[in-house]
Amino acid sequence: MDRENDRLDVLFIEYRKIVIRNAYLFVKDYYIAEDICQETFIRLERNLGTVPPEKVKGWLLCVSERLAIDYLRKGGKYKIHVGLDEAEWKPPPEDCADVSSLLEKKEEREQKGRVLKRLKREKPLWYETVCMSYLENMDNPSIGRELGVRPYLISKWKERAKLWLQNAFEEAYK
Repeated sequence: MDRENDRLDVLFIEYRKIVIRNAYLFVKDYYIAEDICQETFIRLERNLGTVPPEKVKGWLLCVSERLAIDYLRKGGKYKIHVGLDEAEWKPPPEDCADVSSLLEKKEEREQKGRVLKRLKREKPLWYETVCMSYLENMDNPSIGRELGVRPYLISKWKERAKLWLQNAFEEAYK
């Protein structure tokens, strides 16, 4: 348990500014963005065991974006909580990976990110469905209730999004 808290602290220090900035793009209020950041990390704490380490950043950005959009949909009817305290900075452990492999991984992540952005732009409901399903571990009925559609349609959107992503990635990066 203590090890998970240490990991959560390191993740918070590393990603809190990015999450706040991401939420701020939607809500245009720094203090609301801080609250969304806090809720995002609370949800991460609940799902820390299920989120792979290499997907934490994407998970945080997706969840904070969804929370910000949710906030806007509800017309700002969230309770405002006191902002997060500044934690003392601890440097992350040294990574001894080869620079060329790090650059290859970075390029691959950027390529995948471009394809995901294209999906978000062209098929926003499919993108939301994929994020809710794979990042937030929501089941089809829950996603259907959230988006106001039938669960059967959610499973079709996930299938189509998966095929669309495969084709788009192959097309863009042969």
